[in-house]
Amino acid sequence: MDLDKIISRPNIEKTMFTEWMTANQLHEEARSLTYAQFPTKWTWHAKEKEWRKRRGGKKTIGRIYYAQPTSGEKYYLRMLLNTVKGCRSYEEIRTVDGVVHPTYKSACYALGLLNDDKEGDNCIKEASHWASAPQMRQLFCTILLFCEVTDPAKLWQTNWELLSEDIQRRQRRILNFQALELNSLQIKSLLLAEIEHLLAKGGKSLKDFPGIPLPDSSILEERAILCPRNETVDQINTYIMSQIHWWQSLHPTNYYVTK
Repeated sequence: MDLDKIISRPNIEKTMFTEWMTANQLHEEARSLTYAQFPTKWTWHAKEKEWRKRRGGKKTIGRIYYAQPTSGEKYYLRMLLNTVKGCRSYEEIRTVDGVVHPTYKSACYALGLLNDDKEGDNCIKEASHWASAPQMRQLFCTILLFCEVTDPAKLWQTNWELLSEDIQRRQRRILNFQALELNSLQIKSLLLAEIEHLLAKGGKSLKDFPGIPLPDSSILEERAILCPRNETVDQINTYIMSQIHWWQSLHPTNYYVTK
């Protein structure tokens, strides 16, 4: 599907995005801003469907609709709109140093936006402002599965804390033990186990991504994670680990253990 042709049809509805390009055609001073920056200097008038130069000192933050890395050209178009300034057409958005690139992705490459895993890292950092921790973990796995990550270890190391924000809270709820305190190694192992589970759905494993550690099974079996306050904790933990599937062992409940 040709995104440019569809959006460029004469009868297409005017939007904030299409009229951003119109404003760039009509006003030279508008061309110093990216699409994301535009609302800081210009105001959108919905009734007339046009941008007008902002009056007064009120500050506004612009935001572009989120696009998954798997959404193809829409994702790369969005990436460009955070970078390029003053574009008056879709062709100009794809133009780098006078060269019109055939796709938004190739334009991103020409601008260096896809080098050094910057693409995936920026995607995770931005999503952290609105996405839940489970959504963040799914996004991380999506990037590993469908994007060309050159340094998986670095992507993991710089983002694991964002992916694990709810791990301790979840374990407290599962075990009904609000005083539970997990250390960073325990949190990482629980997180890695969940990521391994998500990757398996896509036919991959953490072993396929060099540098990302594997879950530490010895940590996952620790009493602080499984059963922190029972007088017969060692016996119960041993029995649980022998009876249930490894993945289910991260969430021990009466549903799995019937003895």
